[in-house]
Amino acid sequence: MSESSIETTALKTLRVAVVEDDATLRLFMRKLIEKPGSGFEFVGAWETAEEAVKPIVESTPHVIVVDLELPKVSGMELIRQLSPRMSNTAFVVLTIHDDPEKVFAALRAGANGYLLKTAKPNEIAAGIRQASEGGSPLSPDIARLLIKSFQDPIVPQKKEIPGLTPRESQILERLAQGMVPKEVG
Repeated sequence: MSESSIETTALKTLRVAVVEDDATLRLFMRKLIEKPGSGFEFVGAWETAEEAVKPIVESTPHVIVVDLELPKVSGMELIRQLSPRMSNTAFVVLTIHDDPEKVFAALRAGANGYLLKTAKPNEIAAGIRQASEGGSPLSPDIARLLIKSFQDPIVPQKKEIPGLTPRESQILERLAQGMVPKEVG
C-alpha cells in the first residue's frame, strides 16, 4: 500500500487539510482534527485556494476538507484543479450551500463527499473517515435533496443524474431513504 493511499487501517493516522476562509471555522476544524484519539493528523488550514495548493500538493493529505465559497478561486475550482493530480486524496466539501446545482457541480468537479456546516462535529469526523476509506459522505439533507432532484414531482420516476453511475444513483437513493453507509454497502 502506498503512503498516499486513502485506504486506511485502524492504526493509520489520517492526514487532513482544510481550506476555509472563515477563521473561526478553521480553528474549529483544527481542534476537531487534533482531538486526542481522533486518528487524524492536522496537515494545515488555509484561507484561500491560492495559499493552499502548493502545501497541499507537497503534503499529500488523505482528505482535504474544502469550503465552496472562497475568495478569488472557489473551492469547487480548487477541487477541479487538484483531484486529477491527487487521485489518492479524498475531497470533502463542507459548506452552507444545499442547492442541487452546487452539489452536482462539486461532485462533477471531483468531490467525494458533501457535508453541510450544520453537521455535528462527530458527523464531520465520521465523514472525513468515511471519505478516507473510499466512501462518499453526504449530509442526510443533501442525500434527500439529490434523490428528490431527479424524481419527477408528478410521476415518481428517477431521472438520470449526469456524471453518476447507476450504482452511485442507487447509493444516493438508499442514503436518502435513511440507510446508513454500512447498510448501503
